[in-house]
Amino acid sequence: MKVERHVHICLLVLLTYFVSSAKGDTLRTVTLSGDTAPGTVAEFSFLSSPVLNDAGQAAFQGGLTGSGISSSNDRGIWSEGSGTLTLVARKGEGAVGTTSTFSNFGLVTKPIINDTGQTAFRGTLASAVTDIGIWSEGEGSLSLVARNGDIAPDTSVSLSSILVPSTPVLNDAGQTAFQGILTGPGVAPSNDRGIWSEGNGSLALIARAGDGAPGTTASYSHFGSIVLNDVGQAAFHGSLTPSTDGIWSEGGGSLNLVARNGDGAPGTSANFSFLSGPAINNAGQTAFQGLLKGTSGVTTSDNEGIWSEGSGSLSLVTRKGDGAPGTSVSFAGLGSPVINRVGQTAFQASLTGPGVNINNSEGIWFEDGGSLSLVAREGDGAPGTSASFRSISDPILNGAGQVAFSSFLTGSGVSSNNDRGIWAQDLSGMLTLIAREGDLLDVDGGPGTDFRAIIHLSFVTGSGNEDGRASGFNELGQVAFLAIFADNSRGIFVSNLVAVPEPTSAVFFGCISIKILALRLKGNRQFGR
Repeated sequence: MKVERHVHICLLVLLTYFVSSAKGDTLRTVTLSGDTAPGTVAEFSFLSSPVLNDAGQAAFQGGLTGSGISSSNDRGIWSEGSGTLTLVARKGEGAVGTTSTFSNFGLVTKPIINDTGQTAFRGTLASAVTDIGIWSEGEGSLSLVARNGDIAPDTSVSLSSILVPSTPVLNDAGQTAFQGILTGPGVAPSNDRGIWSEGNGSLALIARAGDGAPGTTASYSHFGSIVLNDVGQAAFHGSLTPSTDGIWSEGGGSLNLVARNGDGAPGTSANFSFLSGPAINNAGQTAFQGLLKGTSGVTTSDNEGIWSEGSGSLSLVTRKGDGAPGTSVSFAGLGSPVINRVGQTAFQASLTGPGVNINNSEGIWFEDGGSLSLVAREGDGAPGTSASFRSISDPILNGAGQVAFSSFLTGSGVSSNNDRGIWAQDLSGMLTLIAREGDLLDVDGGPGTDFRAIIHLSFVTGSGNEDGRASGFNELGQVAFLAIFADNSRGIFVSNLVAVPEPTSAVFFGCISIKILALRLKGNRQFGR
């Protein structure tokens, strides 16, 4: 039976086994400060913004308080990936895969979690803050992926620095990718950087400064952000020598140039002049923001655009100076897009034109098949409140085409105590308020009530859920967020307000397994394995 048929059957089974509602309750309390932290005898004091997978499982960084807690053991990472909240790694405990005298974690950063419940994170060792590594549960248990001082795969020299963001990328196959700096014999500024990925099954070099860049006659000099889809295909931004830049992707089965500074920009008569880091989905389709140049016709009013491969080939989504749908004015600036599993994109943008001011100059737009629609704009009424949006965050986009974001508020009755909230679209596209500062939240996980006043909210955005990046909004439409309360307590919650009906756990995890198998088989065909 074909892989695609397995996936279609899985989707049918999911729909058949959906329960009648998202959940008996619309909010689930994952944990609160003051709760005993699993794997310890201490209590949670600090909690970070959670990340969420498609099983509705959260992971987060937490701080500890209690007897025996000091600055050497007061932080850790917890995850629900095993089915219950479990300690993944803790500051002061032995760092797996290290044998040095000082082999304890000195710091563990915010984690990422994939759909099979595996986590990955960046950490340092107690010996030195520069002794950095990446750890992952991708092999089934926590293991070291790479560490400063290790010999870098496909080279004869060592890593001197691992340049990942505070949270690394991790796909549903348990694979990670990162950028690093090299040191050792023969290493010079012209060849001291590279990108490594586990997308082929083991950690391997994808590209290195000084190497020829596919699709060009130039060589790489530096690298920007990297993303990784569930098939193990990476995409990244690279700078070249002589001075120029481009975007490369493994979406076609091997490393290929997607777009380059100086190339003609589709949908325009101009050329690319600069490109931002890309997004990617499991079909290997990328999306990115870029600047334009030309011998004539390009001005500062139209020298920017967003391009996507979501329609099957690289196409212009929109351009600075174009009319912004849902408004009577034009785009003045465009943010980096995210792309979901069906090739839809979403992005933040600024506006210019009559009536535009600092109170209504930004918004979020959603693109489907080349058609753009406004999701939210500053100055518009914020659903669930009597206030208006002000300063909207980057969006997050799931495979159902739902967009979620956070925003500040302005208007009558708005103060520093209630000026921020989180919104997400339901399946019809209607925006729904998930939580707002100043509101009372029932944090009791049982039949009782424990109402606390929210003074701060935090929510992870900026993903399309197939790019290996951290996400606070999953494919079911569930939202994970951190709330800080007026009594200085904190909590991590998962909201089901705009979620589609949840499948039973057994069916969901069976389908996740089929999904991963399908992706791996698809990847093997594409890469000739």
